[in-house]
Formats: sequence, structure tokens, C-alpha cells
Amino acid sequence: MQIRTHIPLLFLCCLACNNTKEEKFNKVVSGIKTEIEFDKTKWRMKEDNDSSQPDYLYRNEMLKDLISNHSLKGLKKDELIDLLGPPDRIDSGYLFYMIAQKRLYFFPLHTKTLVIKLAKDSTVEWRKIHE
Repeated sequence: MQIRTHIPLLFLCCLACNNTKEEKFNKVVSGIKTEIEFDKTKWRMKEDNDSSQPDYLYRNEMLKDLISNHSLKGLKKDELIDLLGPPDRIDSGYLFYMIAQKRLYFFPLHTKTLVIKLAKDSTVEWRKIHE
């Protein structure tokens, strides 16, 4: 009887312990990889997976350089989209660019997002990192 209750739990633990995905997430979210200069081609590169959200290969490594060395404030919406590409989501004057997401299969556990607020004249008013 006890073995029957432990087997499903053991099975779930084994599924959750996928080292490749864990190592990839640690590199992406914790910044273990070295930081790299912003490159708009690499910023847009993504790896499609079996979830609804793609994994962006270089965004987390470029984020610090983008924020520190590229002034986004005052850019027009068209200039911003030319620089960063189309956002992952748009909602009421806010543009959302997913940086990294940790998932347990298709369940998101942690998401890091660049949020950009557009002013009424469609210029960038501010930007924030949401985790």
C-alpha cells in the first residue's frame, strides 16, 4: 500500500529533475553566462519548444547592456520595434518582451519580462524589468 503512494511521487520527482533544462534556466535567469553586447539579430533569436512561449537564446545575457548602453526613453514605437522586434504581447500602451521563463513542462514557474510603457505620443516613457 505504501509503495503505491510513493511511486507516483517518485515519478513526478524524476520528471522535474531534468538537468538539461535546469542548467539552461540557471544560465539564463541567474546570469551564469557572461554578459554580451546587445545585438538586435541575436535578441530576436528563439528556440521553439513544446510550450506556448519560445525560449529566447540571448536576451538575458544582453539585457544589462541594452538597459545600460542604449537609451530607450524617447524612442518612437516604430524605432523601438525596429530595434527590438515585435513584442511578445501588447496591452494598453505597454509592450512586453519576454527575457526568460522557467517552466515545469508547460507550467510557468518564473518569468522575467522587459516592460515598456508608451506615452500618448507613442514614444517610450519608461522601461522596467518584471520578475
